[in-house]
Amino acid sequence: MVHCGEDLRFEDPARELNNQISELQARVAYPQHWSSGEHEQHIEKLRQLTYKKDRLSDRSGTSPMGRTHH
Repeated sequence: MVHCGEDLRFEDPARELNNQISELQARVAYPQHWSSGEHEQHIEKLRQLTYKKDRLSDRSGTSPMGRTHH
């Protein structure tokens, strides 16, 4: 049983990333709804989140603890 709503957010960071990526993919797919500046921001944010997701997947695949040094 979860007592705090914030616990759900940190329970599965990959799920949160997937949600953000899906939203940005939809925004990038329909650039006519955004200014050119906003469209470029969406593309860049999508790149960043995709990279972050790939790094998260790599770390979780190699070690359940991730990085422990820093």
